[in-house]
Amino acid sequence: MKQPLEPVSVCAECYSGNAQLRFREERAEKNGALLLLEKVPYYLCPVCGEETYDLDVEVFVEKEIEKFLEGEEKSRTVNVWEAMEA
Repeated sequence: MKQPLEPVSVCAECYSGNAQLRFREERAEKNGALLLLEKVPYYLCPVCGEETYDLDVEVFVEKEIEKFLEGEEKSRTVNVWEAMEA
């Protein structure tokens, strides 16, 4: 990433510490075309299960989905973790 993810030290939901960095996939579909966003980083609270996303990651994911839904109907895959490093 251009700058490392801000570590989440306290869960906003239950105020527990030690959230764990995890990765997930996000998908969007349009007329049979698929946008697959791989390795979307987030922090998971081991106590209550709250998921917290870095603001830069949230903005990146939202923009990619918006571009896909408003643009060409072409399937593609984006590795978010790698894209954020560039």
